[in-house]
Amino acid sequence: MSRHWYRQLRYPIIALAVTLTLLWTHHHHRLPASYAVATRTHTVTISSAGFLPNQLTAHEGERVSLMIVNTDTRPHNLSIRDLNLTSTELKPTQSTLLQFSAVKRGRYHFVSDAPGYPETGFQGMLVID
Repeated sequence: MSRHWYRQLRYPIIALAVTLTLLWTHHHHRLPASYAVATRTHTVTISSAGFLPNQLTAHEGERVSLMIVNTDTRPHNLSIRDLNLTSTELKPTQSTLLQFSAVKRGRYHFVSDAPGYPETGFQGMLVID
């Protein structure tokens, strides 16, 4: 009778052992911190009214992706001088992706470097907290 009992339970016991082993392995093997970095994505539209939105936020240590889209009739770019970041000049209807790491807390102004634009509202603020 004990042999019959073993035959009926051997596969459920094996499945339980494999499941417990996998759970233990998963619990004790964590990803390195470099793989766990969050990414924050913003879309910034450059229109005749300026940058929309004109205030962006990110957390220190995050990876930031800015999708910049020019819907104005004139060429523009986006420049964050204090972070040494500048997009390419975008002609009307063009877009680009600007990526960087938010390594230092602070408030960083961004502008369109094209002549005459910072004075007319093509300005914004990136806040890293």
